Amino acid sequence: MFSLITSAGADILSRIFLLCIAACATSLAPGASISASLKQPTLEVRLTTHLTSYSPAGAPFRCVVIRHLESDGKILIPRGSVISGNIRRAVPVGLGLIRERATIELSFAEYRTPDGQTFPLRAKLASIDNSRERVTRSGLIRGVVSANDPNRFIFGVWMRPSVNLFSRSLIGLTGASNQICSKLEMGPIGAVALFAIRYKLFPFAEPEIHLPPGTDMKLNVNMLPPTGAEAAIPPAPTVSPELADRIRQEPFGTERLDGRPAPDIINIAFLGSEQDLLDAFSAAGWYRADPATLRNYSRMYSAFNSMSKYASAPVSTLLYKDTGPALVFEKSLNNVAKRHHVRVWEAGTIAGEPVWLAAATHDTGIGFNLRGANLTHKIDMHIDTERTKVSTDLVFGGCSQAPGRVEREHAASASNRNGLITDGAVAVLELQSCLPPADLADDSPAPRQPGNKVSRFTRRFVLETRNYIVRENLYYWGFRLVQRQWDQRDSAKRE
Repeated sequence: MFSLITSAGADILSRIFLLCIAACATSLAPGASISASLKQPTLEVRLTTHLTSYSPAGAPFRCVVIRHLESDGKILIPRGSVISGNIRRAVPVGLGLIRERATIELSFAEYRTPDGQTFPLRAKLASIDNSRERVTRSGLIRGVVSANDPNRFIFGVWMRPSVNLFSRSLIGLTGASNQICSKLEMGPIGAVALFAIRYKLFPFAEPEIHLPPGTDMKLNVNMLPPTGAEAAIPPAPTVSPELADRIRQEPFGTERLDGRPAPDIINIAFLGSEQDLLDAFSAAGWYRADPATLRNYSRMYSAFNSMSKYASAPVSTLLYKDTGPALVFEKSLNNVAKRHHVRVWEAGTIAGEPVWLAAATHDTGIGFNLRGANLTHKIDMHIDTERTKVSTDLVFGGCSQAPGRVEREHAASASNRNGLITDGAVAVLELQSCLPPADLADDSPAPRQPGNKVSRFTRRFVLETRNYIVRENLYYWGFRLVQRQWDQRDSAKRE
């Protein structure tokens, strides 16, 4: 039987693995110092053209600024400015023989303000909002490793730690499929049939990168020289004393169905009718969440399993004053594991105008819940960023003016004790008839993806084989543990 690693090599690598864990633990020990680094201004933009890993180098792209870039009381780059750039380099996966990840490197050239003035821009991509892809410190977009998907815990991956983790043979490539064939003595024909069924029932995640128009990104901008086009930041709208008092007197916490406190807190208030809310979120590119039914959860799991999108996936029910939300909206891109969402409750009226209170949080991934023995979303504990995200999208969509603000010191102190990171304030958005958006979208179709069914089948087989040999062993997971902790330290330094 062909063995990937000799027993002697296994002993050496085992010791390396233990040393890596010890080093990782030392780096995370209490009192470890993390040096602070200076932050660059962050520009929030939205793609108006397609970006793919199979686009030619030099292909142009555009994006629009969705939030003012502000500094020292001035607007440096106004909302609605159009940024132009080109693809410096795009590397597709192809058949997977040479590489298993797609990459894209972007170059930003200039921006044009709404009044038609054009200025040079030096910027680097910092992140892509709610996507499968990851952006490196150098601004390179890295695609997913498709074969390293949730299916690997059932097909072709070890199930429990054992000595065999240090040395595995290619006979285990089919994982559970191999065990079924061995136990049932299905023979060659049965093995081929089982192999085909597996490929049919468990879709393979697309390894190529395709970011469509509407994708939100953040850019780190180098210091901008004065252009003479800077404008003063207008003051925030005032909130009526009656509404401010009402918001401060209302409870801010939410609960799960079993009565346990939830991390979501009330951090947004809307003024307007239910139809105003529906129109505003629709114009801003958000979707109303589907009901929490078995069928929809099954669809959600399929999307998670194939690393694909489900824009209106169900959201778990939270209670506010013992009542479920009247409306739930969400926004995601190409990965159901990551999404923005906001739960909205009716809160009576002020001077005859309907008031809605909402809790907005950002799902950043899916983890395993030991208490319920199920999969659950993990949220970004910096919940103020989600409050800003909702405000940014509705203001950019022309459905609200800039938000007002109500301070709640008691909410900040109580929430921070529970692990959240927030200033406790509530953003107040007065909804209006949405203004027609500027015609910035590119009507050109997405570049045609190369390949056919045969080449995609070949690519899957090649990538799964590579993944089995390279990743599905204890040494790789030790390496990933150290790499993950290193990335966390790096993120902490940048914050």
